[in-house]
Amino acid sequence: MNEKKSSKIYVLILAGALVLAGLVVVFNLQQPVARGSELYDIKNFDSYEDLTNFLVVGNQNANLYNTRFFSGMLSSSAVDFDIATEKSVSEMLVDTNDYAQDNDAQGGTNVDYSTTNVQVEGVDEPDIVKTDGTYLYIVSNNKVIIVKAYPAEEAEILCELEFNESSSVLNIFIDDNRLVVFLQTYDYPILKNAKAETDTISYWYSSPDTYVKIYDLDDISDPELIKDIVVGGSFSGARLIGDYIYVITTQYSYSTDENDAIIPRLMINDEVLETPLADIYYVDIPEKSSTFTNIISVNIHDDAEEVHQKIFLLGTTQTLYVSENNIYVSYLSSSTWYYDYSSFETILEDKLLPLLPGSAREELDTIDELNLEDYQKQTIAQWVIQNYVEDLSDEEKSDIVKDIAKETEKTIIHRISIDNGNISYEAQGSIVGYVNNQFSLSEYNGYLRVSSTLQGSSLSYYIGSIEPQNNVYVLDMDLQLVGSIEEIAPGETIYATRFVGDICYLVTFEQTDPFFVIDLSDPENPQILGELKIPGFSTYLHPYDETHMIGIGRDDSEVKISLFDVTDMNNPIELYNYTLENEDEENVQWTESSALYEHKAFLFDKEKNLLVIPAGTYYKQNAYVFDISLDNGISLKGTISHDLETENQEENNDEEPYYSWYYYDDGNSIQRTLYIEDILYTISENMVKMNSLDDLSEINSVNLV
Repeated sequence: MNEKKSSKIYVLILAGALVLAGLVVVFNLQQPVARGSELYDIKNFDSYEDLTNFLVVGNQNANLYNTRFFSGMLSSSAVDFDIATEKSVSEMLVDTNDYAQDNDAQGGTNVDYSTTNVQVEGVDEPDIVKTDGTYLYIVSNNKVIIVKAYPAEEAEILCELEFNESSSVLNIFIDDNRLVVFLQTYDYPILKNAKAETDTISYWYSSPDTYVKIYDLDDISDPELIKDIVVGGSFSGARLIGDYIYVITTQYSYSTDENDAIIPRLMINDEVLETPLADIYYVDIPEKSSTFTNIISVNIHDDAEEVHQKIFLLGTTQTLYVSENNIYVSYLSSSTWYYDYSSFETILEDKLLPLLPGSAREELDTIDELNLEDYQKQTIAQWVIQNYVEDLSDEEKSDIVKDIAKETEKTIIHRISIDNGNISYEAQGSIVGYVNNQFSLSEYNGYLRVSSTLQGSSLSYYIGSIEPQNNVYVLDMDLQLVGSIEEIAPGETIYATRFVGDICYLVTFEQTDPFFVIDLSDPENPQILGELKIPGFSTYLHPYDETHMIGIGRDDSEVKISLFDVTDMNNPIELYNYTLENEDEENVQWTESSALYEHKAFLFDKEKNLLVIPAGTYYKQNAYVFDISLDNGISLKGTISHDLETENQEENNDEEPYYSWYYYDDGNSIQRTLYIEDILYTISENMVKMNSLDDLSEINSVNLV
C-alpha cells in the first residue's frame, strides 16, 4: 500500500472517529469568528423570525442548536425576577441630625481624599471600595456596608445593604448622593413569544443576569432604592462618565427547539421592556457563532430619563477599554477560520501548499468532499499537514507559522461611541496578536493606540512554533491602520503597557525586563526612542510625573517596585527600586501583591510622597506603606495588618493550615487602601483600620463581620 493511499485511509478512519466524538467535544469549542481586517456593514433585523434564523444558522455548525439542551419553554415562575432584594439594616447609634449635617457636605468638598485609581481621567471605574471623603462604601461578605469614616475617631457602621444569597455583589459606584450597586446572578432567559402553558427547561441551563441597583443617599442610614434594573448577560464592565453609567454585559446567543430566540432582557423596576428590533444590530460578516454584547446607559441623577439600550451581535468581550467618548470592545479571533473550512483552505492555498508536494493538495481535496462539519474537516486537514511539514526546515516552518498567524491570530476591535447616554456603533478593525489588558489600548487626539503580542500558539502543534513578537499599532477613528512598529523584542512577551500623551511605555520579559520608550507623536511613523534592560519585569506602570514612571512587578520570587527616569527618553534609567522579600523563613512562598494584576489596589499620591500596595503571600496580604520621592527614592515606612479572629477561625485554630501552599483568604487580607486628609484607611473583608499617615499609629478600627 503506497503512502498516499495509506494517508487517505487514516484520514477516513479519523473522520469517522471525529463524527462520533463531535457531539461530545463541540460545545467546548464554540468561539466567536471574524474575518481578519475586512470590514462589514452594521445591520438590523427585519423581524424576530430573522433574528432567530440568524442565530439558528450561526449555531448549527457548533451543534449548539440541539433539542437535547432544551426540554421545553420557560415556566411562569421563570419570569419571577425577585432575585436580589435589598434589605437595609440601620445600625446608627447617634442622632440622625449629625449625619444629615455631614450629608450636606457629602462628596468631601472641603476634604482631601483619594479616589479610585482609574486608567482615564474623567472615566470612573467600579470598585469594591469607594469614598466621598466622609463615608466609606464597602463590598464585604456579599453586602454593601456604609461606614462613617471621617473623622476617624467617630468611625462606625451606619447601615448594611443585604441581598439575596443567590446573587453576588460585584462592585459599586458612588457619585454625590447616589450609590450604584452591581450584582450578578443566574436565572432563566427570556424567550421572545414564550408561551405561558409551557413549564420546563433543562435543569443545567441558566443565563447570567446583571443587576444594577441605584440608591438615593439623602438618608445615609437608610438608602432608598430608586431604580432597579436587570440586564441580561454576564457583567463585562461599567464606567461612570458625568451623570451616566454605561454597563456592558455579554450573553451567548441561543435559540430553542420551538424556534424562539433568547435575547438579553432589560427590566426596570419589575417591568420587562420590549427590545425594539431597531436596537439589535449585527455585523454583516459570515460568523459561525455570535454573542450578544448588551450596552445600556443610565442617568443616575435624573430618575425620569429613560434607560438607553443597544444590543450588538459581536464576539465575546475579552478586553474592554473606555475613553470619554468611546467604548472599545475587543476579543481575540485566533479561531477566525476554525468553523469556516473554506477560509482555512484559502489560507493554506496562499501560505502553505506552494511549499508542499502535489499529493498534499489531493488529500485536502478528499477531505473537502467528506460530509463533515467544518471544524472536523479542519482537524483532519491539520493531521495531514503535520505529516507533510515534517520534511521542511525549522526556518521554513517558522516563516509559514508567522505568515499564517498574522492572518489568524488577531484582535478584533469594535468602536461604539457614547455621548450623554446615547450609544452608536461606529467602526470595526483588527490588529495582529492579542492584547494583554485594558492598558494595552489608549485613545488620544483622534487615534487608538494598541500594543499586542503574536505567539502563533494555535499552529504550534501541527506546523511549528515561532518566537513571540510584540507590536504597537496606531489606528484612526475608523479603526484603519495608520502606523505601526512590529517585531519588538523577539522572543519576549508584553507584560505591561502605559500610554501617556504621545509616549508609549512598554515592558516585555523573558529573562530580563526590557523597558521601552516609544514615540507616537507622528502616528504614521512610530519610533522606539530608548530601551533599558534590568532584572525582573513590571506588570503595572503608573505615571509619577511627566518624566518619571513607577513600575510594580516581579524579580524572581519577590515583588519589585521601580522608579524610572525618562527625562532623556533615548536613555531611560531605573533611579530606584525596592524588593519585598518573604520575611517568614518557615514559609517558602513567593511574595505576592494584588496590585500586580489589579490597578485599583494601587494607591499613589505624589504630593504626599505616598505609595501603598497590599503585599504578602497568597493567603495573607498586609498594607505596605512607602515614602517615594525623586530625592530620597523608595523606602518602606511601615506595614499595617488586619488580624481579626472570626468565629470560623476560632473553630479551625487547631487544624493543620492546609492553605500554606494554596490561595486562602481568611478575610484579613487587605484589599484596598485610601486616605482622607491625614488618615490612611485599610480595608479587608473583616475590618476597616485607620492609621495616621504621619507615623502609622493606629487611631481606630471598625469590624465588618
